[in-house]
Amino acid sequence: MANNRKIETLGVSYLSTFIDKHELLQSYFDRNDKTPVWDGEIHVLKSSSEKKDEILGKVPVQIKTTRQKKDVLKSFPLDARDLELYKSNGGVVLFVVWLSENNDLREIYYKSLPPFSIKDLLKKSKLKNKSTNSKKLSIQIFKLDEKKMYPMLVDFINNSQRQYSFINTDGISVEDISDDNNLKFYFYGQGKGEIFNYQKEHDLFIYYKDPLTGIEIPLENTIKVVETYEETDLIITIGDFTFQDVKRHRFPDGSVQLHFGECFKMSFDVNKKIFKFNYTRSNMLSKAMECTEVLQELGRVGYFNLNGNKIELDNQSISDITSRNLDSDIKDLRQISNFLENMGVQKDLDLNYFDKQSQKNLNILNSGLVLKKKVALDYNESKLLHLRIANIHIIALYNFTIDKNGTMIDIFTEIPWCRRGEGKDSSDISIFEVFEPNDWLKIDNCNFDSVIASYQRLVDNDLKFEDANNTIIKIVIAADMAEDVSRRELLLNWAQCLSNWNLKYSQNSEIAIINDLQIKSRVRKLNSKEMEILSNILVNSNDNYELCFGSSVLLKSKPQADLFWNKLDNETKERYKDFPIYTLYMKLS
Repeated sequence: MANNRKIETLGVSYLSTFIDKHELLQSYFDRNDKTPVWDGEIHVLKSSSEKKDEILGKVPVQIKTTRQKKDVLKSFPLDARDLELYKSNGGVVLFVVWLSENNDLREIYYKSLPPFSIKDLLKKSKLKNKSTNSKKLSIQIFKLDEKKMYPMLVDFINNSQRQYSFINTDGISVEDISDDNNLKFYFYGQGKGEIFNYQKEHDLFIYYKDPLTGIEIPLENTIKVVETYEETDLIITIGDFTFQDVKRHRFPDGSVQLHFGECFKMSFDVNKKIFKFNYTRSNMLSKAMECTEVLQELGRVGYFNLNGNKIELDNQSISDITSRNLDSDIKDLRQISNFLENMGVQKDLDLNYFDKQSQKNLNILNSGLVLKKKVALDYNESKLLHLRIANIHIIALYNFTIDKNGTMIDIFTEIPWCRRGEGKDSSDISIFEVFEPNDWLKIDNCNFDSVIASYQRLVDNDLKFEDANNTIIKIVIAADMAEDVSRRELLLNWAQCLSNWNLKYSQNSEIAIINDLQIKSRVRKLNSKEMEILSNILVNSNDNYELCFGSSVLLKSKPQADLFWNKLDNETKERYKDFPIYTLYMKLS
């Protein structure tokens, strides 16, 4: 026992001397080892002053001394019951002092154990063995040097303070956090690349900042960073192409890559003293076209400029580029791009979804709409066609003639005449009256000026037709269905444009006003003048329960809306359940 006590005392003395050499650290260790679990603490100072307010924090420590006959120490056992105590009291820093047989100092090892590191160790141990009573856990330890000592202790204090209040609460997993939330992690080091060295010896914790309280909440998950990147001021030119979006990527093995143009990666082979060049075609058509053309130019000239310095590629890299059939690739991409441009499609095509059916549909549409050729389709009547090209949805009219032959009509440039019904009961309509909400939700070749023009043409020709309310309602339904925010905004903008026309044509009829205001209510809060208009409609509509119901919903008066809803007959109620005003009604509280 006396020999063990002497060894422990020597270990504490060696560590105390090591710690106290640092002017911002003060050791307070129990040299008689009377404490049951802790062996003292280290005061971490902001400055060399001895004032209490200069103490940044106090680090509880556990000191172990060993004379193991090994070449190197990699781990050290700790009692699980001790770890449970450390976990509940802010964590601990373990120091292992390694002595020679002659009791000379060989090395000092450490392991920083903030609360969540201990929680993770105990959790993994319990998965292996349900009973942790008297169980020893092997703790991975690392060599301690003077440079890392102070930042390591400061890092422990910061993590301990962030984690202490949450150690006994139900943990939050990274899967519980939505993708649009910012998550943080902290590490110490001389530069951004030091994250890889830090995580070799420390757990990397993620913190979620609560938007209401501003408190940083530690997540249960620890992470490993496998790649980092940073913006640079580098400029790369290849022929007439210039890239200023150059990012520097770092990796755990110390290698560095330059990424630019979303498709290009460049690394430097230290052994061969050459640049390695890698190209991965973008999934998006616009970038794929640009970068394929750049790659073709790079293969032709054989060099690029980095901040004005000419850097030539090796012969193998040039051969890898020129062996590709880039002329054919560019031709195919241009065919798709030119067609979409002719169709007025502004959405970028995702080549990931460009399959055999996409190519077939592209050929049909290009032949019928661009080249104006007859197309043979398996239809014996004229109908609207919905054709998908990757992630792009095109709607066009197939005009059947004979023998399964027909012509394709671009309804946004040619605006065909349409009629509903037969004989005296028939009426002229816009072709867009036959669109359903799902058509509006998906269509990518829409020129909405043509939609309005199709209604205006009916007015200009003094033809008998109804109003545009039905189409407006369908567009708003589509907007309510849209999961993508930008798509929803686009659809509401289309609905508002048509509503502006409809108000003039209908001379501000009550139903046109209600439809107009239900569009606006989805974009912003209705103003006092608009609320007054709705109140007047409600007062003056007498027994028109549909108008009263719509006005009450937009006035956000649930009791009135309930009253007029109950006055509607069952058939009208069923019809209204598909209307966007009913969606607003169901949101009233």
